[in-house]
Amino acid sequence: MGMAASQARYLGLTARKTNVEYEGQQINQARTALANQSANTFNDLLALEVPTAPSTQDYTELIYSYEEGTEKETITGMAKLENDPDGYNYLVTHYHYADVYTGVQNKLANPQVIESDSSQRGSVSRDSIGTVEEPTYSINGHELSNYDPADPTQSELYSRLAAEYPELANAEISNLRFYTDVDGNVHFVMNTEVTGDGTVNSYSIDPDTQNPTVQTLNRGSVTETMPENVTYTVNGHPVSAYDPTNLAQKNVFDKISQDYPSIANNIDDVRCYMDDSGAIHFTTQSALEGTGDITDYSVLSGIPTHVGNCELTQYNPNDAEQKAAYEQILKDWPDSSLALSDPSDIYVWEFQGETRFASRNDLTSAAISGPDQTQPSENQDKLTYYVAQDVKTKIERTEKAMIDVDEKGRPQSVKFEDSSVTYALSTETVTDDAAYQDAMNQYNYNMEVYEKKIQDINAKTKKIQEQDRTLELRLRQLDTEQEALQTEMEAVQKVIEKNIESTFKTFE
Repeated sequence: MGMAASQARYLGLTARKTNVEYEGQQINQARTALANQSANTFNDLLALEVPTAPSTQDYTELIYSYEEGTEKETITGMAKLENDPDGYNYLVTHYHYADVYTGVQNKLANPQVIESDSSQRGSVSRDSIGTVEEPTYSINGHELSNYDPADPTQSELYSRLAAEYPELANAEISNLRFYTDVDGNVHFVMNTEVTGDGTVNSYSIDPDTQNPTVQTLNRGSVTETMPENVTYTVNGHPVSAYDPTNLAQKNVFDKISQDYPSIANNIDDVRCYMDDSGAIHFTTQSALEGTGDITDYSVLSGIPTHVGNCELTQYNPNDAEQKAAYEQILKDWPDSSLALSDPSDIYVWEFQGETRFASRNDLTSAAISGPDQTQPSENQDKLTYYVAQDVKTKIERTEKAMIDVDEKGRPQSVKFEDSSVTYALSTETVTDDAAYQDAMNQYNYNMEVYEKKIQDINAKTKKIQEQDRTLELRLRQLDTEQEALQTEMEAVQKVIEKNIESTFKTFE
């Protein structure tokens, strides 16, 4: 081997050896990191707490109770009293369960509230019935009528007369009357003059000259006539005979007679009036002429009629059961929509023997909430309704008592401060099975979590060990390669040394 070749070979071996040493250092650092991970995993294992199974003893207690009439009273607490002036030695807390009549609020999903026009039959107090007995007046035998500004003929004549006579122009429209004489001429008069004591001024248009004229009439020209038939009012609204040719009246009457056929038995006896809201009401002349309250019929629009298949009716305060339930609901829910509604706007329905209450506002809100108006009773919002029912309630009291104990310190009897009766105490060992089962379920869950964590730690440890074995094997391979490189480098070194001796050494 030549000098140059040997040196090149030696340099190559030196470079390889350096790379092997560097890779070995990297492997050692990786193994150190794995060792740290293994230590952390071991610490996690040490930090785990093994769940402890619950004991039934932890959920078992000694219960003292006594019988008071039909009720079983259970004692939940006995706190000692020191130096009580009345001689009582314990402050005792005890309870029993009893049915308490309670107002309950519920929500009904998709209630299927249906609204429609509804015939109503009610009554009107006799105190609300009045009569109109105003007389009619005539001038020279011609009956007076009220001036109607909507009549173009009357209006045109009045305008011409008012332009000539200021007193007529300044008169209230409601004070103007008119009559037509035998020649067909229209005359205007003021009602205050007609019903007064003095003369009456009659304003008209001269038929020959077409000029406005005024004529002063004496009291003899005025005739007062009392009506033969009494005209009635209901709540101040004038009553008139039913007119079948009036479509507004007929439509309402047809709906009422369909639901209450008896009103149509004598059409001539039917009377009607319109209230302040424009609703038409029907009654009968015979009822008006009677002495008691009158029956009143009307049709209301948009009235809730059904909740599902259950028919709605208005709350009836004369029904003792409904009234008791309603008052209890108001007591327990004073700020509810039911409590804030007028009783006439409360509706009830029966469902499975239970009387349910809802306000008209809540019913209407549910009725109009359906997203598909072609099927308004489907997919409605929840309806808030109320019931009154017996609810089993825990009745608990705390009061001073005298407790006698036996030689082992166990209570034997109790006498409370507000009673002269001494009750014998019964002792019972009670295990709260439900609480114990809940604790056992929690224990089983905790065990599963614990075992899962153990499995995760074992899997992680196994993976670390596999990685470490791989690195260790590679390190051994590098060690073997390092030794081989060292041996070869020593051989090349000897060759180089011999080449140097043979080339540069002249004398021995």
